[in-house]
Amino acid sequence: MIVTAHQPNFAPWLGFFDKMRHADAFVVLDTVPYTKRSLQNRVRIKGPNGPQWLTVPVVTKGRYGQPTLEVMIDEETDWRDAHRRTLQGVLGRAPHRDELMSVLEPVYSAPGLSRLVEFNMALIREVVARFGISTPLVMASDLPPTDAHATQLLGELTRAAGGDVYLSGPSGRDYLEPALLGPLGVELRYHEFQPFEYPQLFGEFAGGLSCLDYIANVGFLPWGDGSAAAEPAHARDG
Repeated sequence: MIVTAHQPNFAPWLGFFDKMRHADAFVVLDTVPYTKRSLQNRVRIKGPNGPQWLTVPVVTKGRYGQPTLEVMIDEETDWRDAHRRTLQGVLGRAPHRDELMSVLEPVYSAPGLSRLVEFNMALIREVVARFGISTPLVMASDLPPTDAHATQLLGELTRAAGGDVYLSGPSGRDYLEPALLGPLGVELRYHEFQPFEYPQLFGEFAGGLSCLDYIANVGFLPWGDGSAAAEPAHARDG
């Protein structure tokens, strides 16, 4: 059984979901320390002047090293309405903007999503459902607690989730220690997502953007068979 894991990022790029669909279980790393200015609370979308950040404000002052599951959203400003205005401004002319808003609105309007992980997971689950990805999502906080770190942590989470194979992203080659997984009975494999161009607003294609950009421009068309790249990336200038 193949298990993969990742922090619960905000509106992740397609590679996040591609790794998910190549696994039998996806462990959400909500127990690891929160990293400021990371993709956990911000993501890039594309505007007329190129990629720009879309950020969920969070409370971090005096909370260095707090677990991801404890991070609170900063509600001092109406950031949800600001997001709506920004997305309407940059993606309002995209052909599938209504599909995008049908995903976002239930999450942005939902009461009680005061923690970043709650908000991010609500959005991730909506996107996963629309893409038809059936991989179960398992919260690390729902698994037996462990004091392990790095490779050992991922190995123990894999076993706790019922797996015997850990599927890492390519960056895992820089920090994982495969020798630590053997005693746990876990095999290490690497996932390779091949980015591709798809129809996009505002001229030359920009990669590595949020799934929000893909959904607004392409809809929920599955990727991986070339179907999403049927038109040149510059086919629709905005």
